[in-house]
Amino acid sequence: MTNSAVIDGNNFSNMSEFYDEVERKLTRDLNWKIGRNLDAFNDVLRGGFGIHEYGEELDLIWSNSEKSKLDLGYEETLKYVEAKLATCHPTNVPYVQKDLEDLKAGKGDLLFKIIIGIIKDHDNLRLRLE
Repeated sequence: MTNSAVIDGNNFSNMSEFYDEVERKLTRDLNWKIGRNLDAFNDVLRGGFGIHEYGEELDLIWSNSEKSKLDLGYEETLKYVEAKLATCHPTNVPYVQKDLEDLKAGKGDLLFKIIIGIIKDHDNLRLRLE
């Protein structure tokens, strides 16, 4: 049996709220909150933190994804990269600075596309955008 979950774009409009939605829909019975970063999101997708076990198949439906594509667009990505630059390890500053420069030049990937890429990296997940 394959588990399924619906991430609803109407339930969030920024990354903080996105992580809240992921926690509500993909985790279960945790007495702690997941990290508020894409590495933690990737870990949740692997399984073992809630609705599916490690490597178990999961149908992930992202409803109102067009809204999310707009909400997690340039402005939210800019905030995300600027916050990352302010908190990253000093050895990572040049890489994050380059990401920021690329973004401002219109070359970098936006958060929505980055998140979709993370999801698609998991062979056990089937993503459906609605």
